[in-house]
Amino acid sequence: MDKRRQVRVAKNLLGKVTTLTSSFFAYVQDLAKTGIGISCNRKLPIGEAVEVALNMPERPTMTLKGRIAWVRALPSIAKNKFQYGIHLDDPPPVFVQTVEALVKRDFERRKHPRFLDVLLIESKDVLDLMDCSTTDVSAGGLYVGTNQPLEMGRQYTLKLSMDPPPEPLYCLVEVVAVYDTSGEEFSHPYGAGVRFISFAGDGEQRFGEYLRRLEDLYRYHWPPKAENPDEADVEIA
Repeated sequence: MDKRRQVRVAKNLLGKVTTLTSSFFAYVQDLAKTGIGISCNRKLPIGEAVEVALNMPERPTMTLKGRIAWVRALPSIAKNKFQYGIHLDDPPPVFVQTVEALVKRDFERRKHPRFLDVLLIESKDVLDLMDCSTTDVSAGGLYVGTNQPLEMGRQYTLKLSMDPPPEPLYCLVEVVAVYDTSGEEFSHPYGAGVRFISFAGDGEQRFGEYLRRLEDLYRYHWPPKAENPDEADVEIA
Protein backbone atom coordinates (compact mmCIF):
# COMPACT_ATOMS: atom_id res chain seq x y z
CA MET A 1 0.00 0.00 0.00
CA ASP A 2 1.32 3.44 -0.96
CA LYS A 3 1.91 5.35 2.28
CA ARG A 4 3.06 8.62 0.73
CA ARG A 5 1.09 11.72 1.55
CA GLN A 6 -1.69 12.30 -0.97
CA VAL A 7 -2.39 15.84 -2.10
CA ARG A 8 -6.03 16.64 -1.31
CA VAL A 9 -8.57 19.29 -2.16
CA ALA A 10 -11.45 20.32 0.10
CA LYS A 11 -14.96 20.19 -1.39
CA ASN A 12 -18.52 19.88 -0.14
CA LEU A 13 -20.36 17.45 -2.42
CA LEU A 14 -23.29 15.10 -2.04
CA GLY A 15 -22.69 11.38 -2.50
CA LYS A 16 -24.81 8.26 -2.14
CA VAL A 17 -23.07 5.63 0.00
CA THR A 18 -23.97 1.95 -0.31
CA THR A 19 -22.82 -0.81 2.05
CA LEU A 20 -23.80 -4.48 2.19
CA THR A 21 -26.76 -3.63 4.43
CA SER A 22 -27.81 -0.03 3.75
CA SER A 23 -27.79 2.96 1.43
CA PHE A 24 -27.73 6.62 2.49
CA PHE A 25 -26.52 10.09 1.50
CA ALA A 26 -23.36 11.68 2.90
CA TYR A 27 -21.30 14.82 2.37
CA VAL A 28 -18.06 14.19 0.47
CA GLN A 29 -15.82 16.85 1.95
CA ASP A 30 -12.39 16.24 0.49
CA LEU A 31 -10.82 14.36 -2.39
CA ALA A 32 -7.47 12.71 -3.06
CA LYS A 33 -6.44 10.42 -5.92
CA THR A 34 -6.56 7.38 -3.63
CA GLY A 35 -9.18 8.39 -1.09
CA ILE A 36 -12.10 10.58 -0.08
CA GLY A 37 -13.41 11.99 3.20
CA ILE A 38 -17.10 11.89 4.06
CA SER A 39 -19.32 12.90 6.96
CA CYS A 40 -22.66 11.36 7.91
CA ASN A 41 -24.79 10.21 10.84
CA ARG A 42 -24.26 6.48 10.23
CA LYS A 43 -21.87 4.46 12.40
CA LEU A 44 -19.59 2.37 10.18
CA PRO A 45 -16.77 0.03 11.25
CA ILE A 46 -13.21 0.35 10.03
CA GLY A 47 -12.65 -2.05 7.14
CA GLU A 48 -16.25 -2.04 5.88
CA ALA A 49 -16.56 -2.09 2.09
CA VAL A 50 -18.45 0.91 0.67
CA GLU A 51 -19.49 2.20 -2.73
CA VAL A 52 -19.91 5.95 -3.21
CA ALA A 53 -21.83 7.45 -6.15
CA LEU A 54 -20.26 10.90 -6.36
CA ASN A 55 -22.09 13.76 -8.08
CA MET A 56 -20.04 16.74 -9.24
CA PRO A 57 -21.20 19.76 -11.27
CA GLU A 58 -20.91 19.28 -15.05
CA ARG A 59 -19.55 15.74 -14.69
CA PRO A 60 -21.21 12.31 -14.94
CA THR A 61 -21.82 10.41 -11.70
CA MET A 62 -18.64 8.59 -10.66
CA THR A 63 -18.83 5.26 -8.81
CA LEU A 64 -16.02 4.87 -6.24
CA LYS A 65 -15.36 1.62 -4.36
CA GLY A 66 -13.23 1.30 -1.23
CA ARG A 67 -13.10 0.61 2.50
CA ILE A 68 -13.38 2.68 5.67
CA ALA A 69 -9.81 3.49 6.76
CA TRP A 70 -10.42 5.72 9.81
CA VAL A 71 -13.22 7.39 11.75
CA ARG A 72 -13.60 10.45 13.97
CA ALA A 73 -16.51 11.61 16.12
CA LEU A 74 -17.41 15.25 15.33
CA PRO A 75 -18.41 17.93 17.88
CA SER A 76 -22.11 18.36 18.62
CA ILE A 77 -22.21 21.65 16.66
CA ALA A 78 -21.82 19.73 13.38
CA LYS A 79 -24.94 18.43 11.62
CA ASN A 80 -23.31 15.04 11.07
CA LYS A 81 -21.92 12.94 13.91
CA PHE A 82 -19.06 11.08 12.20
CA GLN A 83 -16.24 11.78 9.76
CA TYR A 84 -14.69 8.94 7.74
CA GLY A 85 -11.67 8.46 5.53
CA ILE A 86 -12.26 6.00 2.68
CA HIS A 87 -9.34 4.34 0.89
CA LEU A 88 -10.33 3.74 -2.73
CA ASP A 89 -9.74 0.50 -4.62
CA ASP A 90 -8.61 1.20 -8.19
CA PRO A 91 -10.33 4.59 -8.63
CA PRO A 92 -11.56 5.22 -12.20
CA PRO A 93 -9.32 7.36 -14.46
CA VAL A 94 -11.98 10.09 -14.76
CA PHE A 95 -11.93 10.53 -10.96
CA VAL A 96 -8.11 10.69 -10.82
CA GLN A 97 -8.06 13.25 -13.64
CA THR A 98 -10.76 15.31 -11.92
CA VAL A 99 -8.83 15.37 -8.64
CA GLU A 100 -5.60 16.35 -10.41
CA ALA A 101 -7.37 19.27 -12.09
CA LEU A 102 -8.98 20.41 -8.83
CA VAL A 103 -5.71 20.15 -6.89
CA LYS A 104 -3.88 22.17 -9.54
CA ARG A 105 -6.55 24.88 -9.45
CA ASP A 106 -6.66 24.92 -5.64
CA PHE A 107 -2.88 25.19 -5.27
CA GLU A 108 -2.76 28.00 -7.84
CA ARG A 109 -5.15 29.98 -5.64
CA ARG A 110 -3.88 29.05 -2.20
CA LYS A 111 -0.50 29.17 -0.51
CA HIS A 112 -1.44 26.66 2.22
CA PRO A 113 -3.27 23.30 1.89
CA ARG A 114 -6.59 23.07 3.73
CA PHE A 115 -7.86 20.41 6.11
CA LEU A 116 -11.50 19.75 7.00
CA ASP A 117 -12.01 20.03 10.75
CA VAL A 118 -14.43 21.51 13.27
CA LEU A 119 -13.00 23.90 15.88
CA LEU A 120 -15.31 25.74 18.23
CA ILE A 121 -14.73 29.50 18.23
CA GLU A 122 -15.52 32.21 20.75
CA SER A 123 -15.02 35.97 20.49
CA LYS A 124 -15.82 37.95 23.61
CA ASP A 125 -18.52 40.60 23.20
CA VAL A 126 -18.85 39.99 19.42
CA LEU A 127 -22.41 38.83 18.72
CA ASP A 128 -21.64 37.96 15.08
CA LEU A 129 -19.30 35.22 16.30
CA MET A 130 -21.54 33.56 18.87
CA ASP A 131 -22.06 29.80 18.40
CA CYS A 132 -19.73 29.49 15.42
CA SER A 133 -17.13 26.99 14.24
CA THR A 134 -14.59 26.31 11.52
CA THR A 135 -15.32 24.05 8.58
CA ASP A 136 -11.74 23.95 7.29
CA VAL A 137 -8.36 25.11 8.57
CA SER A 138 -4.91 25.88 7.18
CA ALA A 139 -1.62 27.40 8.31
CA GLY A 140 -2.72 30.71 6.79
CA GLY A 141 -6.25 30.99 8.16
CA LEU A 142 -9.69 29.50 8.76
CA TYR A 143 -13.06 29.13 7.08
CA VAL A 144 -15.65 30.11 9.70
CA GLY A 145 -19.38 29.37 9.76
CA THR A 146 -21.42 32.12 11.48
CA ASN A 147 -25.02 33.08 12.20
CA GLN A 148 -24.53 36.65 10.99
CA PRO A 149 -22.44 37.97 8.06
CA LEU A 150 -19.01 39.32 8.97
CA GLU A 151 -17.61 42.59 7.64
CA MET A 152 -14.81 42.45 5.09
CA GLY A 153 -11.53 43.76 6.50
CA ARG A 154 -12.67 43.63 10.13
CA GLN A 155 -10.31 42.12 12.71
CA TYR A 156 -11.34 39.77 15.53
CA THR A 157 -9.57 38.15 18.47
CA LEU A 158 -10.64 34.49 18.47
CA LYS A 159 -10.49 31.75 21.07
CA LEU A 160 -10.03 28.35 19.36
CA SER A 161 -10.98 25.15 21.22
CA MET A 162 -9.39 21.97 19.84
CA ASP A 163 -9.84 18.24 20.40
CA PRO A 164 -8.15 16.82 22.46
CA PRO A 165 -8.76 19.86 24.64
CA PRO A 166 -5.50 21.43 25.80
CA GLU A 167 -5.56 25.09 26.77
CA PRO A 168 -7.41 27.05 24.05
CA LEU A 169 -5.52 29.16 21.51
CA TYR A 170 -5.98 32.90 21.10
CA CYS A 171 -5.32 34.58 17.77
CA LEU A 172 -5.98 37.80 15.90
CA VAL A 173 -7.57 37.34 12.44
CA GLU A 174 -8.80 39.52 9.58
CA VAL A 175 -11.85 38.78 7.39
CA VAL A 176 -10.72 38.39 3.76
CA ALA A 177 -13.79 36.72 2.17
CA VAL A 178 -17.50 36.39 2.98
CA TYR A 179 -20.06 33.80 1.79
CA ASP A 180 -23.70 32.79 1.94
CA THR A 181 -23.55 29.12 3.03
CA SER A 182 -27.26 28.20 2.96
CA GLY A 183 -27.69 24.47 2.35
CA GLU A 184 -24.16 23.43 3.28
CA GLU A 185 -23.34 20.83 5.89
CA PHE A 186 -22.86 22.99 8.97
CA SER A 187 -25.87 24.81 10.39
CA HIS A 188 -24.68 28.38 9.83
CA PRO A 189 -26.25 30.56 7.12
CA TYR A 190 -23.08 32.61 6.57
CA GLY A 191 -19.38 31.96 6.25
CA ALA A 192 -16.13 33.89 6.14
CA GLY A 193 -12.51 33.26 5.25
CA VAL A 194 -10.17 34.77 7.81
CA ARG A 195 -6.38 35.03 7.74
CA PHE A 196 -4.15 34.84 10.79
CA ILE A 197 -2.42 38.05 11.84
CA SER A 198 -0.85 36.87 15.11
CA PHE A 199 -1.10 34.31 17.93
CA ALA A 200 -0.83 34.85 21.68
CA GLY A 201 2.04 33.15 23.52
CA ASP A 202 3.05 29.79 22.02
CA GLY A 203 -0.21 29.58 20.06
CA GLU A 204 1.42 29.55 16.61
CA GLN A 205 3.63 26.58 17.56
CA ARG A 206 0.69 24.68 19.06
CA PHE A 207 -1.50 25.38 16.03
CA GLY A 208 1.29 24.06 13.79
CA GLU A 209 1.44 20.84 15.86
CA TYR A 210 -2.35 20.50 15.52
CA LEU A 211 -2.09 20.85 11.71
CA ARG A 212 0.61 18.17 11.57
CA ARG A 213 -1.70 15.79 13.44
CA LEU A 214 -4.41 16.49 10.86
CA GLU A 215 -1.95 15.89 8.03
CA ASP A 216 -1.04 12.49 9.52
CA LEU A 217 -4.74 11.63 9.81
CA TYR A 218 -5.42 12.48 6.17
CA ARG A 219 -2.69 10.34 4.60
CA TYR A 220 -5.27 7.90 3.20
CA HIS A 221 -3.16 4.77 3.53
CA TRP A 222 -4.54 1.63 5.10
CA PRO A 223 -3.80 1.65 8.87
CA PRO A 224 -1.73 -1.41 9.94
CA LYS A 225 -4.30 -2.43 12.57
CA ALA A 226 -7.01 -2.58 9.88
CA GLU A 227 -5.22 -4.76 7.34
CA ASN A 228 -7.66 -7.61 8.07
CA PRO A 229 -11.15 -6.11 7.65
CA ASP A 230 -12.78 -9.11 9.32
CA GLU A 231 -10.95 -8.38 12.56
CA ALA A 232 -11.07 -4.57 12.44
CA ASP A 233 -13.55 -2.43 14.33
CA VAL A 234 -13.66 0.92 16.06
CA GLU A 235 -15.11 2.28 19.26
CA ILE A 236 -16.59 5.74 19.05
CA ALA A 237 -16.90 7.68 22.27
